[in-house]
Amino acid sequence: MTLPRPRAVWIALGTLTAAQVGIGTWRAGVMLREGLAAGEQPFVLAGVAGELALSVAIAALAWWWLPVSGRGRSLVAWAVRFVLLAWTLALAHYAFALTTGSLRPIVTPIAIALLAALGAWVRRWSQPTLPAAACPAPDTRHPALLLAAAFWVFQLTHLVFPYHFTDAQDIWACRAFKFAEHGALTGVFDCLDPARPPLYSVMLWLGAGDPTFQGRLLPTLMVGAFGFLFYHLLRRVAPRLAPWGVLWLFVTDHVMKGAVSFYAGVPVMIAATVAIALAVDDGVLAPRRLAIIGAVIAGAAVALIRRDGLPEFAVAGAVVMMRTRAWREPRLWAAAAGAAVGYLSWTLRPAVLHAPPLFAPTLDPQAPWTLAAAAHAMGRLLYGAQGQVFSHYGYGVFAWGWIVVAVWAARRATGNVPLATLMGLAGLAAWLATLALYAILTFTGHPQMSTLFIIRTGFGRHLVHFYPLCLLHAVSLGERLLSAGPTASPGPPGAHPS
Repeated sequence: MTLPRPRAVWIALGTLTAAQVGIGTWRAGVMLREGLAAGEQPFVLAGVAGELALSVAIAALAWWWLPVSGRGRSLVAWAVRFVLLAWTLALAHYAFALTTGSLRPIVTPIAIALLAALGAWVRRWSQPTLPAAACPAPDTRHPALLLAAAFWVFQLTHLVFPYHFTDAQDIWACRAFKFAEHGALTGVFDCLDPARPPLYSVMLWLGAGDPTFQGRLLPTLMVGAFGFLFYHLLRRVAPRLAPWGVLWLFVTDHVMKGAVSFYAGVPVMIAATVAIALAVDDGVLAPRRLAIIGAVIAGAAVALIRRDGLPEFAVAGAVVMMRTRAWREPRLWAAAAGAAVGYLSWTLRPAVLHAPPLFAPTLDPQAPWTLAAAAHAMGRLLYGAQGQVFSHYGYGVFAWGWIVVAVWAARRATGNVPLATLMGLAGLAAWLATLALYAILTFTGHPQMSTLFIIRTGFGRHLVHFYPLCLLHAVSLGERLLSAGPTASPGPPGAHPS
């Protein structure tokens, strides 16, 4: 007896999803126990009200920036504006501190007032007149969406715990508190690796005076807003499986732990995906002029959160440009320009902020390089890298699931929609670029980056930056397998079918 193909696909996808949710639930329990062991922060109403007021103000600004009328007034368009305006506020503080030498809370109300005034002009920008995509109405009560929302609410519960993850204590949160103490970016010298760009810590500093949430409410709300964007992208390529794709995003450990630990990986993931989503947008997310400005902001954020995320961001952007043949697309070049300006602003920072990087890309003069040692180190890298992808709970069964649906779809010759192929290639290229950079440093004998400890920690966290693009492709392949043939779906401007 042969199972019908749709039923076999549902069984396979259901089994993979159950395994991923099981791993995510286990990891959520582990993180909750760790948070309870760290204790709870005192509840101070004034501090919580201040953080909540800031988040509400940015949310209201995002609504104000929506078009006066038309299809651009959507929840996903609001979510993109919320993310971009939050980064704009952090960038405004960063630019002010870089030029004046001090961080001033008064910049916040001034920036919000200016953005509100600018919004009165932006909201009148015209949207392109395009036919609506043929897509069924979203089922907001879908069980997978409700479960994904529950996992995001789980992230909110960690706001009452102190910063208790290592890198947050030593770098990101440490800087935010020292910024408040010094009133300047010189607070980086009181924390580990002062050479890292400070933008994410500047965002945490916005609420560092709150003894309860300590600046973490806004970044957590940004993760929720990103969920709306990812759901929108999924619905463009896989309407039936879109709710399940959102669930996969929120239950994946490197996303979930990255959010509750307040490391910099998830913020880079959000900024990078927003930049690429704006580049392939068909007018739903933002008018063209706003999309160009948003790409600049997102690109600058990527460069100023983690500079080591720039190479893979450049590779992903190059893949998008080559696949769409949009050589003159201003949104792609705007993202590149924003990243370049952000990178140079920190590289050429005032001398008072200069410091050597913790892991400088230099060789160990006391350890002579040999081919045998390099070959051994490369074996160590490949062992650690495959472990992070195929057998670590950080990504669960995603890699195996992606391979299963890719091979299955190839054997069935189901094809895929252009947008999903584009995103999948961009995400895979970014992952390979990350591996290539680690390979170069490992082969040349870098004293820190070639160690198994760094490979097991840093490599896995790097991959989360473009995990949503890879997941988007995998979900779309699953949808194709459920269908009798390729399903028409709008692709990015200038895209060519695969």
